Amino acid sequence: MVDQTGIVLMPGIDGTGTFFEPLINVLPPGILVTAITYPPGAVLSLEEHARFVAENLPADNVVIVAESFSGLVGLALLHQRLPAVKGAVFSAAFAGPLHRCLIHALSLVPSIESLVRKLPVPLLEHYLFGPFSNRELKTLLVRGLAEIDGKSLKQRARLTASGYPHLDERFALPCLYLEATRDRVVPPEAVSWFAGHFSHFQHEKFDAPHCLLQTKPAECSVKIIEFMKAL
Repeated sequence: MVDQTGIVLMPGIDGTGTFFEPLINVLPPGILVTAITYPPGAVLSLEEHARFVAENLPADNVVIVAESFSGLVGLALLHQRLPAVKGAVFSAAFAGPLHRCLIHALSLVPSIESLVRKLPVPLLEHYLFGPFSNRELKTLLVRGLAEIDGKSLKQRARLTASGYPHLDERFALPCLYLEATRDRVVPPEAVSWFAGHFSHFQHEKFDAPHCLLQTKPAECSVKIIEFMKAL
């Protein structure tokens, strides 16, 4: 089905489509690719994030690729049972609440949303990319940080701390989970929830940090295309 199916890329907590550039650059030509950017300045609920994606689906047949935070949005989107969505790929995603105490503490710091954008680039580079960082990724990080909206970022952090509200839900459509074995953000047991709640489940592991789609784009592209062809 790959020739007839579009890919919808849903971003991490940054909310921009900027960080998908490495993956987009290695996807095969001829595939309709849409990178979602959540509305800057908007304080959206999880359902509103999902509604925004639903309103911007580019084709009748799509596979969503939900990265990190957007795993929650992807689940909320699948909750709508939209016939256009034929499959879901989750990269370094989670369903349960994540870093609840830490995020609550940070939310009490005055102007935390503006401080996030001022974090040292080398620190973020080490945390997100680790030993796989390079000049292109560092440049991408600098550009992406400038595009992050602090108000929206703070709201997405709250949603991260709350997790997916329907943890007993089960899904019948195919799911591919891409796991980063060096992930310092999402614990390895996060994959177990997806394995137990999708009746058609595939799991691929990569020697990579949390930013898996950025540090191993070619390898991820291969697995995503294989998944689409099997639909």
